[in-house]
Amino acid sequence: MLSEYVSDIFHSHIDAAMRCIDANSESIAAASELMVGCMLSEGKIFCCGDGANSLMPHLLTANLQNRYQYERPSLPAINLSADTVVTAGITADSAYGELYSRQLQSLGQSGDIVVIYYQGNVSAAVVKAVQAAHERDMTIIAISNADGSETNALLTANDIEIAIPHNNRARVSEMQMVVTNSLCELVEMQLFGANE
Repeated sequence: MLSEYVSDIFHSHIDAAMRCIDANSESIAAASELMVGCMLSEGKIFCCGDGANSLMPHLLTANLQNRYQYERPSLPAINLSADTVVTAGITADSAYGELYSRQLQSLGQSGDIVVIYYQGNVSAAVVKAVQAAHERDMTIIAISNADGSETNALLTANDIEIAIPHNNRARVSEMQMVVTNSLCELVEMQLFGANE
């Protein structure tokens, strides 16, 4: 029965959420504090993602630039895949692998943060984004799954990794959304005292 399969999907989601809470509560809180400190120092939050994970930077940027739950001033967040003209220009004249790194090299400054979403094997664009961020003394918040990758190996002690302890792509994407919403709620609470 399809209804039983639907029930299995929801139970799998709950299991993934419980694993994520146990593994990442402290990392999520630390990431939100890092983001708040960056913005209070007039820094910017850059966001990017790999493949299907590129949806999450849109959500994070929209929630920070506009609002999450409360009316408040706009916050400095930039989605590196949002400008289709810039994206087309870089991928046509350079290579897809430089999509994010070229933007970080031109816009990023020391003290800024790059939030990167990915799962498993990642593209050259994500790897080069991490390298470009470190070259410019920027901090990475990596929101990934538990699989090791070339990108995980590039993270430093100053970076924060929020690794979803699951290998099912759908469950990882769902938890990435929960993590994103949690970051937005924590940022609003710390900056504006907004909570329910």
